[in-house]
Amino acid sequence: MTALHDPLGDRVAERVATQAVRQAQAALGLLRPSSPSTSRPLISVRGEPPPRVVLGFGLGCDSSAVLARWLTDPSSRDFELHELAVITGMTGQEWPATRRLVEKHLLPLMAATEVRYLQVARRGPRQADGVDILSDTRSPDRLHLVGAWTLAHEMFDGGTVPQTTGDRLCSQHFKAWPLDTVIAELTQGQPYRHVMGYERGESRRAERDAQYNTTLRTGEYPLRAWGWDRAAAQAFLRETFGVDEWVKSACTYCPFALANKAGRVETVARFVDEPGAGVLALVMELAATALNPTQGLIKGQRLLSLLRVSPGTTAVIAAFEQRLASLPWAVYDVRRTLSPRSDGKANHARSVRILDVGPHGEMRARLDQRARCAGVSVTVGDPAFPDDSHPRVWLRRREPQLLADGTPTAEQFLTLAPATALSKTGPAFPAAWAAASQLHLTV
Repeated sequence: MTALHDPLGDRVAERVATQAVRQAQAALGLLRPSSPSTSRPLISVRGEPPPRVVLGFGLGCDSSAVLARWLTDPSSRDFELHELAVITGMTGQEWPATRRLVEKHLLPLMAATEVRYLQVARRGPRQADGVDILSDTRSPDRLHLVGAWTLAHEMFDGGTVPQTTGDRLCSQHFKAWPLDTVIAELTQGQPYRHVMGYERGESRRAERDAQYNTTLRTGEYPLRAWGWDRAAAQAFLRETFGVDEWVKSACTYCPFALANKAGRVETVARFVDEPGAGVLALVMELAATALNPTQGLIKGQRLLSLLRVSPGTTAVIAAFEQRLASLPWAVYDVRRTLSPRSDGKANHARSVRILDVGPHGEMRARLDQRARCAGVSVTVGDPAFPDDSHPRVWLRRREPQLLADGTPTAEQFLTLAPATALSKTGPAFPAAWAAASQLHLTV
């Protein structure tokens, strides 16, 4: 290790830091295409007459029941199958069990009846990057779950996890926007019926969806019209395909699936059945909580802690630890500002910089060296989160009283994490940091 005279000095070159992040993400299966996308351009969906009916197919139980009944019972629909288009927005990391169910039972039916099926995904982090048409065919034989830009790319780049507060931005970014974009092109300005798989107990979701109706778009909800709840949809799929249960469609790291006890029990059972699916979730949470202890996938608890006290999880924990050992690690400089708002809340802004990259042992030694240079100790964990075990070097702590008095405050620490998050400074951060760093003189 090189000598240090400044705890923030001797920072690794940005090119080297970015290369380490890409290496870590690639090891997690988040490959990025090195050449232009081989998927079809958006305008290609205009190759057929516009459909009268568009089914938003989320791969889960409810929309699968709608599609399966339409394909097997002509009396359940008032249109011909050639007038139907089925469309799925891919987030990127679906459970393997969902893939197996859809590919074994529904895709052969769709191919046999020549139903048009479109699979779409975001092409990049900005809307200007556009949408990829991963597949558009009347003879589908496989799911194209991963596009050029997935939700996991976005989470790892930003060093965070999907949020459960407010609107479901993950669904808006990776499902609603790509689907709306493609459907507008697909329907070519003609009226269409937009079918959603809301079941009998989801009146609020149906009412909210109906607010998006226009002179062209009319939302329809067959399960509600049939009087079917989730149990009825499951029963139909069981009778039709002989499956014990049609599992929920979700990302393997979905915090909504972990929001209550029943969801946690179900998710742990899925990790036990498919240990490899848990690795991405565990690494994502580990990296995010190093940069911000509040960013766990479960409120008040870490997913890893839950798995460690759950029976049958040895394989998923072993796979996680093995993957961690193969990743490059980084020492991060994390700065955060809190600026008071008129409603009593605070605006947050953050800067994350990679200082060092390398194997875990070397990076832990480098963190210790930077702590000695700063003349402070390395602390482990956060008192507000009992199962937090990240080492941190605190260079500045926020002052809640300043915020209460209407004055900006800030914090800064160094920490150790897998090198999965890019260096990034939010647009509001420089001014907010300057405001929080001013000397306030009392006269």
